[in-house]
This record gives sequence, C-alpha cells and structure tokens, in this order.
Amino acid sequence: MLSNRYLAIVTLFTLCGCPMKNSDPDQEGGAGSAAAGGMSGEASSNPEAGTAGAAGATKLPSDAAVGNPGKPLAEGCAANSECASGFCVDSVCCNTACDDQCSVCNVTSNLGYCTGQLSGDDTTSSDPCTGAHTCSIAIPVLNLPACRLKDLQACKVNADCASLNCVTFYVDHDGDGYGETNKTISFCEEQGTTPPVGYVSQGGDCCDSDANAYPGETKYFVAPDACGSYDYNCDGLIQDAQFGTPATVPASECGTSVHGSCDSCSETITCR
Repeated sequence: MLSNRYLAIVTLFTLCGCPMKNSDPDQEGGAGSAAAGGMSGEASSNPEAGTAGAAGATKLPSDAAVGNPGKPLAEGCAANSECASGFCVDSVCCNTACDDQCSVCNVTSNLGYCTGQLSGDDTTSSDPCTGAHTCSIAIPVLNLPACRLKDLQACKVNADCASLNCVTFYVDHDGDGYGETNKTISFCEEQGTTPPVGYVSQGGDCCDSDANAYPGETKYFVAPDACGSYDYNCDGLIQDAQFGTPATVPASECGTSVHGSCDSCSETITCR
C-alpha cells in the first residue's frame, strides 16, 4: 500500500516537473526588459529624453530651436535676439550693428549688409543727421562727412551740400536777366534750377538800375544810363569808341547792325 503511494508521488513529479529557483527572477527580468524596451522606444521619439540620457550631454530647454541658432542675414526681424548675427537693423538681420551716420542694412541690392545711405534721413543711426542736414555719400579722402546740407539751405561751396551743388544766384533789380556780380545768394540746389524771385543765374550787370545796360547790349543811346555811364554793354568801354566821338548816324542806319540803334531816330542823330 505504501509502495503504491510512493509510486504515485514520483509519477506526479515526473509529469509536473520540478520548480526552478530562478523562475521568479526570470519573470521579473522579462518584465524589466520589456520596460527597458518601452523606455528605449520613448527615448527614440522624444529628443529631450535622448539628450538627457546621453553621457555628458546637456539637456536643452523645451523651447529651444534645435539646430537653428537664429535667422540668417537678410531675414526679417524685430529684435537682435532673433538673428544669428545678433544684429537686427532696419528690420532685417544685418552683418554688423550698422549704426554709423547714414548707414542702412535694407538696401535691396545689398540686403543684410551694412551700406552707406546716399540720400534722405537715417533714423536708426546712433549719430543721425539733424536739422538742415541730410545723408549723402561720405568721402573721407576729401574730408567730406556723410551728413551735409539739404537742398535750399544756404551754402558757400559745393562740398557743403549733400547734392554737391552749391548754386549761386545774382540779384536782378532791373529785370534785364543779368544780376550784380557782388550781390549774390547761394543755395544747395540742382544745377539749372529756377532762380528764386528777384534773382537770376548770371551776373555781370554793370548798372542794375537800368534795363538797357547789360552784357551784350548792342544799341546806342543819346543819354547816359541810370548810373551816369555810356557803357551800356558793360565791357568797360564807352560805346562811341566803336564809331567816333561823338557820331552822327544817318536815319537809314538807325536800328541796323552798322552802328546799332538809338532810342529814337530823326534825319540824323548823335549816338554814343
């Protein structure tokens, strides 16, 4: 009876097998491997986890633009911090601070690079042109600064003006188109511009109170001009030197190129 009982126990062990003492750790190890696999999967899809797990790596902030340190030159911007160069000038990323007088960074042909401003007002400079001055090209070898006088500003020489044109006008009191050489006014203006009222662009008038006296006058007169002279053509010579002192001109020659003309003609008339 006892022998049958032992035989039944041996048969039971044979069918079920013996428990292994590392069976529980295997299960735990399996779970751990699965967990490790899950972590690995998460790390591959999460840059932060991957960066943090790398030996010696620094974890980036969550809002960092990975692989993009800032905008390149010529890209639009609103602050220095947006640009890789560190300079946002005239609303574009610039290669330098570009804050010298009359310097800009948004010239279409050179966008993103600091360029001299040739005209107009520079509002972004640390030392802008002010008042009567505006931007022009700086010429260091001639000691010409970038800020020079605007048009219609009084000047003395061409170099005073942004346009490099200091135009002189002459006072013309008698309206004959010629002004007094020693009574002038000079403005920064374009060459050939219309003179201000009361001024002309040419001088040389020797009697600016007599419209008949001016350079190039060809007429002869019986009386001196308003300045008391017979030098009507402003050449420094008395007119009668051209045909005698005094001269009697036949009426037929009055108004012709033979002797010029007098104010009025009769049978004969003495002209100077």
